[in-house]
Amino acid sequence: MSINEIISIKGLSKSYGSTRAVDNLSLSVGKGEFFGFLGPNGAGKTTTIRMISGIIKPDSGKITVSGFTENQKEEITRLLGILPESRGFYDWMTATEYLSFFAALYRIPEKQADKKIIQLLEQVDLLKSKEKKIGTYSRGMKQRLGLARTLINDPQLLILDEPTLGLDPQGQVDIQNLLMRLNSQGVTIFYSSHLLHEVSKLCSPVAIINQGRLVAQGTCQELMEKTKSQSLADVFLTLTQTQHD
Repeated sequence: MSINEIISIKGLSKSYGSTRAVDNLSLSVGKGEFFGFLGPNGAGKTTTIRMISGIIKPDSGKITVSGFTENQKEEITRLLGILPESRGFYDWMTATEYLSFFAALYRIPEKQADKKIIQLLEQVDLLKSKEKKIGTYSRGMKQRLGLARTLINDPQLLILDEPTLGLDPQGQVDIQNLLMRLNSQGVTIFYSSHLLHEVSKLCSPVAIINQGRLVAQGTCQELMEKTKSQSLADVFLTLTQTQHD
């Protein structure tokens, strides 16, 4: 693994029965990058994310995260913040209780955690709703709370799956600005989304997978030039439709 890589994936494969979800995938993510990870539904994005984060094991291949292998889960957990596509919330808790629960899991001292929680709730515009039950939150509010949870341990690497889904335009801009600020502070962001205009604004480089295989990787400009396209959406459609044909 290169000293400048934070994620290294080599020959990664995973099958569910006769279905090959990820097929001999290799890619690398550099430290400090805002890395876009794209693909149509069923392309293998969520399976790849689950393998990177250690939730499921690959059938073959190798993953290292900041030099740690899949057998070093505790070390990886400490430097990782994950926002999965399907979020888990405890609706009977308040936002403060929810974040305190996760702070305790990371063994963050109580006084330090209390200060961090207020800071995070302010960042995601939930401070005024911090004592309301999560069950009363809108989808967008839950989305922002999920992002706050991923930041509780000051991660070096954020893995985000559809982080602005369900947010209104202002909410999307707020989260984008927060993520750009975090990235400028050195946090690496691995970003999966179907909102291609958002990816083209935030990410460089991007990787596109289809049917579990890597079909392209590079900057948006490089991929547009390679495929003679006018936008990332055109690149995406060209590469994924070609693979389907």
